[in-house]
Amino acid sequence: MENRRSLAPFVLLLPATLIFAIFFIWPLVTLTIISFHDYGRMTGIVETFTLKHYRNILFDSFYLEIVWRSMRLSLVTSIVTVVVGYPVALYLMVATARSRALVIFFILSPLMISVIVRTFGWVMILGPNGLFQSIASALGLSGGNFLHTEAAVIVGLVNVLLPFVVLSIATSLQSVDPMIPLAATSLGASPCRVFARVIVPLSLPGVLSGMLIAFSLASSTFVTPAVLGGSQYRVLSTMLYQQSMVLQNWPFGAAIALFLVAIVFLVVTIQFRVVEGGKYKVVFQ
Repeated sequence: MENRRSLAPFVLLLPATLIFAIFFIWPLVTLTIISFHDYGRMTGIVETFTLKHYRNILFDSFYLEIVWRSMRLSLVTSIVTVVVGYPVALYLMVATARSRALVIFFILSPLMISVIVRTFGWVMILGPNGLFQSIASALGLSGGNFLHTEAAVIVGLVNVLLPFVVLSIATSLQSVDPMIPLAATSLGASPCRVFARVIVPLSLPGVLSGMLIAFSLASSTFVTPAVLGGSQYRVLSTMLYQQSMVLQNWPFGAAIALFLVAIVFLVVTIQFRVVEGGKYKVVFQ
């Protein structure tokens, strides 16, 4: 009986472990092996060991610019999403049950629509003769066409990622004891001081988690940069698609994919260290 109880956790974890190993570990190991192979247009994948794909990513100025653009896009998108989503999450903290349900419905409703449909909707808004250009023309201003710019890609990604960030921050804010802000107010702190010194520090784990989610998804998304950024706007995800599906250069595509996974893993590690170590509190001391 005692042996059965000791084996019960392993039996319960077995299905999830098998799924994780088959659909994540195995493909990742396969990609790692392929990334060290060579490639020829006439021969295809050449099973020989080489580091040239990683050298191209790390030392070629063309690919370094793409890496920097991808990281800049992901970082700016995560920051803008938090700036836009934090007031919404803050409102959910004080809203009535009915208002909270209504706001959550509007926040989550875009998830019912395909990302492709929403992205092409932004093409109609940001593109030539779109809503922004029509408003600019009505005001007698030039411009208004933001399509195929980094700003257009950021707008599209913020729209896609906003629900995840809002829910992450709202969950963190909901865990704050309401008596803590009241105690700060009773001690003479102004509303702005309570917000800056109490609410914001206590919600930082949710903010960092939301930024991590936004950064990870923005760095790997393909549809939004490809449609709103255009063919000349290259990031790691579009280069991965081009190398793997268009040029059939699977070793180089695998190297790009693993490099992208390594970047996200590094960001996750840093975020985990910051949150678990409580280093974010130093700023507010």
